[in-house]
Amino acid sequence: MNIRIGELSGSDATNALHETIRRFNEQSQKQTQQMVTLTKVIAALTAVLLVGVVVQIFVAVKALP
Repeated sequence: MNIRIGELSGSDATNALHETIRRFNEQSQKQTQQMVTLTKVIAALTAVLLVGVVVQIFVAVKALP
């Protein structure tokens, strides 16, 4: 029975864990960037809607006798 030294000392598992954590952090960073981008898009759309509402209110007030 041959046991590799990495299995005996646990360094293989530690290295695998480090790699898994690194990949997880990369994916989390990508998802965070996507969320920031989506938040900016939603904020811009909200601003556009706000301008539309202000224009409608202005037009409605001007139409009053």
